[in-house]
Amino acid sequence: MIVFWFLIKEGFRGLWRSNYAGAFSIIIITLSLILIGFGYVAARDTLVMVENIRSQFDITVFIQRETPPVELENFTKELGNFREIEKIVYVSSDSAAAQFRAEFGEDIFDILDYNPLPPSFTLSLKPPARNLASVEEVVTRIRQFPIVDEVKYRKTFLELLEKYQRLIFIAVVTVFIILTMISIILASNSIKMTIFSRRNVITTMKLVGATNNFVRAPFLIEGTLEGLGSALLAAVIIGLTFYFLNNYLHSFTGYRAIVSYRFYGGLVVLGSLMGLVGSTRAIRRFLE
Repeated sequence: MIVFWFLIKEGFRGLWRSNYAGAFSIIIITLSLILIGFGYVAARDTLVMVENIRSQFDITVFIQRETPPVELENFTKELGNFREIEKIVYVSSDSAAAQFRAEFGEDIFDILDYNPLPPSFTLSLKPPARNLASVEEVVTRIRQFPIVDEVKYRKTFLELLEKYQRLIFIAVVTVFIILTMISIILASNSIKMTIFSRRNVITTMKLVGATNNFVRAPFLIEGTLEGLGSALLAAVIIGLTFYFLNNYLHSFTGYRAIVSYRFYGGLVVLGSLMGLVGSTRAIRRFLE
């Protein structure tokens, strides 16, 4: 236990003695964490926006005119058995005419002297089924019913939506990995400068019989503390930025950034890992 507390104290002392090198490491990791944090929130909200667009995606099923009410009722029951369908809205011919009048300001009877609009069903799908493969499967099954005249859905729009959603996800993961690796390399290089300035101390410790683990431990603690300090600083900057955005710019941008404590906890864990991995890479050279 005494050795453990000695190593902890040495880690704190090393961080204090690192001066400019330690400050440089903290700045680099802080900037990287800020970019990662903002990038994560922006990507998350973009994907949420895409999912909200998906939630407004409907399938319209047009029914043959003069279909008997009994067959309509049976078809409604069949639609209710589709596990992919979340909501079913029936639109009669009269309701369709009323919608036409509300949207275009003209009565369909004044134009054609009769109502050509067929009855229809508007189907909303459950979230897991809001993808092109599930939609096409549902449409194929619906088209098999004899009373169905036509089924319409925005296939091209859904294809573009899925394409860009995948691109956004790939971009987010790629940027996250690149920024994390750059942060670890820069932190490692800056910690190397700190360790290099104390190389004589390391040599002396090894000459008196100190094991590699005993020599390594204070530097690992020092690197972890640098990462932790960077994460706390990045969390404060990101939090203040979001506070300013939500309270002073929301009326102009219409955007509100919402993050939980888990987000800041993730930053703390990520920053600490960056410092730990960076110091591990840096000390390895001096213990070979």
